[in-house]
Amino acid sequence: MKSRVLWALAALFLLTAPSGQALAGPALDTLKVAVDEVLVILKTPVNTPGRADKLSDAVRGVFDPEELARRTLATHWKSFNQGEQVRFTDAFVKLLERTYLRRIETYTNAQVVYVSESPLGNNQAEVSTKIIAAQEVPIVYRLINKNGWKVYDVVIEGVSLVQNYRNQFNQILVSQSPAQLISRIESMSQAQ
Repeated sequence: MKSRVLWALAALFLLTAPSGQALAGPALDTLKVAVDEVLVILKTPVNTPGRADKLSDAVRGVFDPEELARRTLATHWKSFNQGEQVRFTDAFVKLLERTYLRRIETYTNAQVVYVSESPLGNNQAEVSTKIIAAQEVPIVYRLINKNGWKVYDVVIEGVSLVQNYRNQFNQILVSQSPAQLISRIESMSQAQ
């Protein structure tokens, strides 16, 4: 599935040693700090108590779960009541985490090159990077500044993680209610 590849490559960025110079800015600097934190955790032995939780917290710390969920649902967000919005956000983040967090420990020999940071307006920015492994993969991180820079989308080789899930969820919401979509996501995250 494209979404699995997208999230795995996004996770790769967070787990590989940064290199290269770029036009730095506050959003880019935030990503570098997150990478450093994750790298410290990954250097601890796999069986260290609390390691998985620390890794999860570090990765979650650079993403804005509500912004990610809201943008993924797009116009459907307003049709979810407040409780459903919270439940969807939690279920969606758990699905992403269970699907991809285990995979990030397998990426070790790739290199990240920070290319640039570009403002998008309205307290938003894009940070362009390249992952250099067996092949070069362009990855763009979209961040929003709401009391600190947080990632709300990842674009890998021109394909948006948010847009990819939005398309899948839109198809489901044509014939099912928000509660049914949430239940499906919860089931999927438990089956992983």
